[in-house]
Amino acid sequence: MKGSYILLMELSGGQEIWVGKLGSIFFSGGFYAYVGSAMNGLDARLARHLRFEKKFHWHIDYLLKQAAIREIVLYPSESKVECSLSMAMAGEFQHIPGFGSSDCHCASHLYFGDNLSRLRAEATKAGWPELKEPEIRRYERQVAADNVESK
Repeated sequence: MKGSYILLMELSGGQEIWVGKLGSIFFSGGFYAYVGSAMNGLDARLARHLRFEKKFHWHIDYLLKQAAIREIVLYPSESKVECSLSMAMAGEFQHIPGFGSSDCHCASHLYFGDNLSRLRAEATKAGWPELKEPEIRRYERQVAADNVESK
């Protein structure tokens, strides 16, 4: 399955997190929505995001060291709609500049909100009317016990 997705995550408290080439960023405690795509295998990409042990490659890997995935909104599609979904979220939420968008012209692919229900509502309508109703998967992925980057 190919397509795009929105990770809905919770960060329990405000903290500085090193995010690769972006450097150190302060993240407020609350909820985050990360927009991504996987045109070579959506299930494999999501499984990677859910793993604790991995080599850090993308900006989201650094945040997931500290944040817990709560839900994933899936948009199966033969075409890459990641930036369209991101622009829809940008109209509603604060963003973290440059996060996840180094390969496109979007200001960001990471959005902050203090309410998971509102993030979910916007994420599920972000693809309307071009895309069919998204699938929502719920998770209770906590943060890694040791929060240590794998080599």
